Amino acid sequence: MRKYRNKDTYHRKYHIPEPYGTRYARSVAQAKFRSDFWAFTPETWYKVWQDSGVIEHMGRSVHQYCMVRVDGSEAWGPHNTIIIPRRMHFKKMFFEYVMNYPKSDYDPNKHAYYCPPETLEKYNVK
Repeated sequence: MRKYRNKDTYHRKYHIPEPYGTRYARSVAQAKFRSDFWAFTPETWYKVWQDSGVIEHMGRSVHQYCMVRVDGSEAWGPHNTIIIPRRMHFKKMFFEYVMNYPKSDYDPNKHAYYCPPETLEKYNVK
């Protein structure tokens, strides 16, 4: 992760603190590359990560956290995402692609470390 001299700097386009403005831009670019729909605003994306309590631990290594869609056919947005440990994501991918288990959506009751309130309402999560 890039080191910034002043921790209070904001991304000039998205107006959320750095380095999260850059991470938001990368997430939007990746969704666009995959032709996925994107329903997050920079503020809602940042709020979901901040409310999860693991914003400092988002990343690509095994012991970090990632945001995934509950239903892969819907847009990336606060109504359809949960935050899970990367280890759980790798485990699910292993069983689906290597062990040939049937592909399934993420279950917020079973997989989620953090569910935004919109996801809780939509999927009736307890």
